[in-house]
Amino acid sequence: MSTLQIIPIYHKVFLFYFKFPFLYDPATRRFKTDGGKDLIYSFYLAECVVISCMVLAIIEVVNDIRYPENIGVLEILLIVVALILTVFNVTSTIALSIVKNEFVAFYNDLICQVELLDEVFAKRKPTKKLDKLTIILSIFIFLSAPMPLLFAIFCGYLTIHDSFAHLLYAWADAICPLNTYFACKSITFIVVTAYYGFVAFNDTAALVGGVINSAVIGNMLIDSVTKLARLSPSLYSIQIYQRFRILAKNLEAISALVASLLLSLGFGFTVTCNFVSVRMAGVIPMPFYLVFPIGSLLGMVGIRLLLPYGIACHENSSKLLVEWRTRLRLKRGNMRLEEKMGRMLIPIGIRVGSGEFSFFVLKKSTRSTYYMALMDYTVNALMA
Repeated sequence: MSTLQIIPIYHKVFLFYFKFPFLYDPATRRFKTDGGKDLIYSFYLAECVVISCMVLAIIEVVNDIRYPENIGVLEILLIVVALILTVFNVTSTIALSIVKNEFVAFYNDLICQVELLDEVFAKRKPTKKLDKLTIILSIFIFLSAPMPLLFAIFCGYLTIHDSFAHLLYAWADAICPLNTYFACKSITFIVVTAYYGFVAFNDTAALVGGVINSAVIGNMLIDSVTKLARLSPSLYSIQIYQRFRILAKNLEAISALVASLLLSLGFGFTVTCNFVSVRMAGVIPMPFYLVFPIGSLLGMVGIRLLLPYGIACHENSSKLLVEWRTRLRLKRGNMRLEEKMGRMLIPIGIRVGSGEFSFFVLKKSTRSTYYMALMDYTVNALMA
């Protein structure tokens, strides 16, 4: 439960203005929905600005296709990064706003079940104030925070030199000639950079929030399964396992969608940042170039954080069920009810899919397949 300490840290860094339809109360250690008037400006209006940026990026892509002579490799890569982040932001926030009540209920029930299980191990050693996962997530948060600012300044610099967002440049130049008046160029740079920065920071807040919540939920599930493995297979322990399984099943649709988005985002974002870090070295001026190596590092850290947790949920629960069934068979005749219940239990797994469709469950084989695909596409992009 010590990993819950990371959520207030995330709120202080990223959600000082932006808000989501649910929030965490450190005093009660519970989540609650937020449907107040504050969301009009801090959530709905902010998401409208993000959607406008996504629409502008799509229009820019269409314009570049119509006039290919204006297309540059760097511009394409920046638009790809922007589209990946904005699509993830809009998709995830809309999905969570629709199921916010179910998500809050799931989170609170999960915390409650973890606390009930902790009572069984009341004599356990006290946990440290900050565990390893909390420290790693804190570093992830603080490294992610300045990236939107550098990205926005770089895109603003390219925009006023007509190397990025040509439609915005044409619109601004029609109002006030940018190459004639320095004041026009300065004002345009400030406005465009503020716009890019607002959207980029909102995108980063949504992305980091998805990583944080997924890591915290995965850590609580794995920790609970590990504790259950220390209990003897009995009616009480089986019922506790069933509660965790029901909780995971109730939110399977949204968890499958979030897992799909995170895996897709991590793949596309990391491959793009790897390509830019190698091929654009010396082309992008410092310190803006650092956005892409650090972005690649953060992408790999996020993948290495979340993928093992998703896999461990299925692997650890599978081993637990095999051990329980073996021990119950040895006691055959004395625990018939428990033996029947044990045979009906299924592992707790994170599915990847959308809606009612499930493509696969995160297993041990998923890790090697994902890493090999990540490496292959990076190498193919560099050799193209």
